[in-house]
This record gives sequence, structure tokens and C-alpha cells, in this order.
Amino acid sequence: MFAIFIVTCFVAFTGYRLHSLTWSGALLTVVTGTMIGWAFGWFGLYLLGVFFSTSSLASKYRSRDKKEVDEIVEKTGARDYVQVLANGGVGIMCAIGYLVFEETVWIMMYIASIAAATSDTWGSEFGVLSKRKPRFMFTFKTVEPGTSGAVSTFGTVMSIAGGGLIILASVPFMSFGWSTFLLLWVVGLSGSVIDTLLGATVQRKYRCVVCDKLTEKRMHHDTPTAYVSGWRFLGNDAVNFLSIFSVAWICFSLFS
Repeated sequence: MFAIFIVTCFVAFTGYRLHSLTWSGALLTVVTGTMIGWAFGWFGLYLLGVFFSTSSLASKYRSRDKKEVDEIVEKTGARDYVQVLANGGVGIMCAIGYLVFEETVWIMMYIASIAAATSDTWGSEFGVLSKRKPRFMFTFKTVEPGTSGAVSTFGTVMSIAGGGLIILASVPFMSFGWSTFLLLWVVGLSGSVIDTLLGATVQRKYRCVVCDKLTEKRMHHDTPTAYVSGWRFLGNDAVNFLSIFSVAWICFSLFS
């Protein structure tokens, strides 16, 4: 247990030094990693590491080409404690569930939740680099990269790849058949679909009164933006958490 704590501290400090985490994000990473390591051992920590390392690399990949997207999305740069909780909070819940009930379904839920978080992150980070503008999922009209509720072919492919990577990374530690492997992959991918659906319907959106651009930010050009649609309390972090929680619930329903 002490070794897991030390490794988690090292990873969190490295993430902070590489500007992938803020101080608050690093502290919550220690809590998240320690809880998950306590419940699932080195396997849980390893899977969390695969998500964190690949997602951080995806965020930094061609970051200069994402400048325009930064004007739309709610948060950019290093992940704070809310973002860590949005992506790892369900993992903590799965860890507590396993410590209390000691049933395999909680491990499956954990794997699916990490697959969902990775799938969504890869889809978002790589999708905005697509040569073609994404299309809004309901109207199929082209919109600006980074718009909530929009999808692109490249982003979808990378989303599938990200979720698949996590399931594949679990294979050396878990004994699943092909049917379970594919089912977990599909369940993990459903998180990205739910995230996009929530982003298109109920996630809050604003419009800049200076440049008229649709954005998730409350301030744009140092000026308060005008509320347009969605639930005012439902931002991008809440949408991420709800989509991952939905995946865990689907997984529980299938494997319990």
C-alpha cells in the first residue's frame, strides 16, 4: 500500500512538472491513484496510468493547432481537481464498491469507466485536428472544431482506438473471452456517444458578445458571454462525469 502511495505521488508530481496537472489536480490524482491501487492493486494503477499518460500526450499533440479550439472549450491546459474528479471519480466509486462487496463486476465497471474516459479524451483531442470540420450530431451541419455535440470521422476513429487500447491493456491481467472483450469495448465507447448527446442537448452554451462565437466559456475577450442554451449548472466536467457514470451503470447491469 505504501509503495502504491509513493508511486502515485511520483506520477502526480511528474504530471505537475510537465504542466499536465495543476497543484489541485496533482493532489486529487494522489487520492484517486491511492484509492484505486488499494482496491485493484497494481493493475488498477497501471490502467489509470495508461489513461493519464496517453491522454496527456493527446492533449499536447499539435497543441499549436488547437488554439482556435481553446476559444470554444471551457477549460484548457493543465487539468485541475474538478477535471481529475470528472474522469476518475467513477473509478474511485468502483474501488470503494470492490472493497466493500469484493465482486468482479466492480473491476469490470472500473475497466469500462477508464475505457470511456480514454475514448472521449482521444476523440476530443484528436478530432479537433481533423482536416474536415465536424458535423453537429442532430442537424449534420458543419460547425467549428471543439463544438459540443459535434462529431467527425477522424475523431470517431480515434475514440474507438482509445477505448480499445484500455480493454486490450487489461487482457494480460483479466481472463475474458472474445465476447466479453468486445462487449466491454462497446460499453466503453457508449460513454463517448452519451457525452456527445449530452453536449448537444443539455450542456450549457454561451455566445461571445464581441465576436459572436459560440463558446463554453463564461468570459470571452475579457467580457461576460451571453447565455444561449442548456442547463446552467451542467458544464463540460459534469457531462464527462455523467457519461462515465452511465457507462459504469450499464456495465453493472450487464455483468452483475
